[in-house]
Amino acid sequence: MTPSSASLHMMTKLSPYVFTYEPSETTAPAAASHPKLIIVAAWMDAQDVHIAKYLAHYQSIYPNTAILLLKFVMKEAMLAPVANSVVQPAVWYLRSLVSAGDLSAAPDRPEILAHVFSNGGATSMQNLYASYNRIFGQPIPLHCTVFDSCPGLHAFSTSYNALIAGFPRGLLRFIVSPFVILMLLASWVWHVPFSFVAGEDFLSKNARVLNDRNLVRQTNRTYIYGTADTMVDWHHIEKHAKRAVSKGFHVQKEIFENSPHVAHMRTDSQRYWLIVEETWKKSAIVTQ
Repeated sequence: MTPSSASLHMMTKLSPYVFTYEPSETTAPAAASHPKLIIVAAWMDAQDVHIAKYLAHYQSIYPNTAILLLKFVMKEAMLAPVANSVVQPAVWYLRSLVSAGDLSAAPDRPEILAHVFSNGGATSMQNLYASYNRIFGQPIPLHCTVFDSCPGLHAFSTSYNALIAGFPRGLLRFIVSPFVILMLLASWVWHVPFSFVAGEDFLSKNARVLNDRNLVRQTNRTYIYGTADTMVDWHHIEKHAKRAVSKGFHVQKEIFENSPHVAHMRTDSQRYWLIVEETWKKSAIVTQ
């Protein structure tokens, strides 16, 4: 199933999962104090109308900045080879910006702001990091990142809540629920007792890659998360942040009390966007 793009009318569709927005040629270049590119890695099965709210705000505060949108759809992208192939148009788009001189290959200060939502966005981002490095032998150019409600690790209750959320309440969810439980149990059996065959599960891979300084050239990062999140355990996010500090990343943590999963902008929009803008501003003064 191809995601709809009715509310992404201002964007160019590179694939069902990758969209770009570039200001018109008559628009002035991005201000020196603004990012040249914003990467938005959306949460799993995010509806276009919800993604568009974030894009619209970015266009209001950084009107001359290009945007690269990565979607993550569970049915098409849960398998590692498929998830890797999904990000290829984004990899080559990024490279084209570097080749054209629109982005610097080795800037002194970041030109890219990445905004990563939930485990779906984290999966897209880690595949983008790994694939870009594998193809071109170098990491994505220097950037800063906002992590919203991620990254998380496997836990039965949160994984179940995340997977079942895509089904409407009522009879359909009741019918699907046993199959979701069986899938989670099968995944646990495959990745725990048979880990020597299955290898690393995708959430553990996300956590590892996003803290790999050989793959991630980053000035600073901010974790935005809520204590009322039932889909990603906020303790997992704090664990990842602590690990990032030990790896030498510059970390800021912003907790939204009683705020649900990927709902922090709705909980306190003013504070949310202030955090995003401050993350970008700090990237100019933080030493990598």
